[in-house]
Amino acid sequence: MASKATVITCKNLTYTYPGTTEPALDGIDLEVQRGEIVLITGPTGAGKTTLCSSFNGLVPHFYGGTLDGQIYVLGQDVRKTTAGYLSTKVGMLFQDPSSQLISATVEDEVAFGPENLAIPVEEIEKRTTSVLDFMGLKAQKGRPPFALSGGQQQAVALAAVIAMKPEILVLDEPTSNLDPIGTVNIFSLLRRISREEENTIIIVEHKLQELVDIADRIVVIDDGKVRLEGPPREILAEDAVLLRERGLQPPQVSLLAHELRETGIHIEGIPLTIPEAFDTLSKALQTLKLPLSETKAEETKPFQATSKPIIEVQNASFQYPGGVLAVQDVSVNFYKEDFVGIIGQNGSGKTTLVKLLNGLLRPTRGIVNVFGLNSRDSPIHDLIKHVGYVFQDPDSQLFSKTVHQELSFGLKNLRVPRDQWESRINSVAKTLLIDSLLKEAPYSLSRGDRQRVAIASVLVMEPQVVVVDEPTTGQDPRKRREIMELMRMLHDKYEKTIIFITHDMDLVAEYAKRCIVMRDGGIMLDGVPHEIFLQYEELEKTHLKPPMITLLFKELGERYGLRKDILTVDEAFDYLKTKLVS
Repeated sequence: MASKATVITCKNLTYTYPGTTEPALDGIDLEVQRGEIVLITGPTGAGKTTLCSSFNGLVPHFYGGTLDGQIYVLGQDVRKTTAGYLSTKVGMLFQDPSSQLISATVEDEVAFGPENLAIPVEEIEKRTTSVLDFMGLKAQKGRPPFALSGGQQQAVALAAVIAMKPEILVLDEPTSNLDPIGTVNIFSLLRRISREEENTIIIVEHKLQELVDIADRIVVIDDGKVRLEGPPREILAEDAVLLRERGLQPPQVSLLAHELRETGIHIEGIPLTIPEAFDTLSKALQTLKLPLSETKAEETKPFQATSKPIIEVQNASFQYPGGVLAVQDVSVNFYKEDFVGIIGQNGSGKTTLVKLLNGLLRPTRGIVNVFGLNSRDSPIHDLIKHVGYVFQDPDSQLFSKTVHQELSFGLKNLRVPRDQWESRINSVAKTLLIDSLLKEAPYSLSRGDRQRVAIASVLVMEPQVVVVDEPTTGQDPRKRREIMELMRMLHDKYEKTIIFITHDMDLVAEYAKRCIVMRDGGIMLDGVPHEIFLQYEELEKTHLKPPMITLLFKELGERYGLRKDILTVDEAFDYLKTKLVS
């Protein structure tokens, strides 16, 4: 069989942004073949996006800077080829989908690219209809993209790129805003496109376990250099511990196998999937200390409030202009001791619900009482004293020239006495580790630091409740944990009520004390994570699935009578090491 043609070649590729001295890319050697699916991963700030931007000429033609070494795309020297020409061959989905949405409707957005490529009208209509249908956007085709949820916007942006049928697809975090089932569907779509159309697909992702059987190759980048490269099964299995040390998250079952091995327990091979882990652990379970019949699942306690509610939502509904009913007849209470994760498929009403909690939105029907204040009648500045809201995209709430001015803005609006400003700002900045950045411009900071500034701008107003909408989007696993550890500290040390929205089931399993599942604008489930994640069929109805380790113990529990309510790798390890002998 003849080898496939090389479509991208990088030789000693080195690139430095204008105004900087340290290279963002440092001696990259890489070849990509036609029809290949390549997963590029690495910690936040490793150079992944910069590398992808070089494939379509944004680096160096748009960003400027210094480009050394060689880079050829489809036989063209990128330095001598216009970005306009390359964009017809290399379709790119940016990390922030809203930055590339420009049309009045979803349908127009998807059709825009093919129209500019002078595709015949009949073919444009065919492509648009097909892509919208597959992406689950048919019902939204007449809506403005900016009226959609973050996940839906991401799906629209991806649909617009796919509709152009470029030879090379470069997708920067294509599923960061998508629910778990939506993520699986997108990756399945990409595999089909690659196999049927022979498109080359380059995916920048932190979701490694979902791509085990989809990617042909994994390239791990850190500090602008290629650190690891090879088949997914080789890299994810044998280098799982190294990947975790670099801030990444290999499959949970792989990490569990490595941890069991380190204690001396014989584990035959490192599994990457749930069926593989089931077979591997089944062999090890023959050494159980107790008869299997004596192994009983531990009971979990249901969620029970120990105080009066501080926020009461009574039969609340909200309808957006244009007729979209986003929240329908919701009744739910929030309590001082709450650390709540709100989950649900894209467009289920999560963001709309939390915006009702501090007056950003007022209920169309029903009542929302916030610390005794009716949100319909109370000025928003009274409500935000109690409930602070951190937006999904930190850039949507940062606008001042310096971090210090950003933190001062809320204090000024709340008419906090000027002599209290510095003590509040310095205290919050120190807590969030941004005290050295107070004189910096927010937009000059990394996304992680911008996220901390956004959180600080809310905390400085001293609200009792902190609502964070998708606080870890676009962050590597290490950064996600840093943000969630910050939320945990605010809850445990400063007694803040935390409400967070996320599509990351692992974070809910590890951090939330209570979990609310939304579907079609209503609350479907409400309880402790150990109970919620055992509702497999109900979760699937709302495009969610439990953590990988939980699904493994579902199978082990049914076969061997082990606990099913295992939510994290640490919990699984602590449980199994008491039962397995070397």
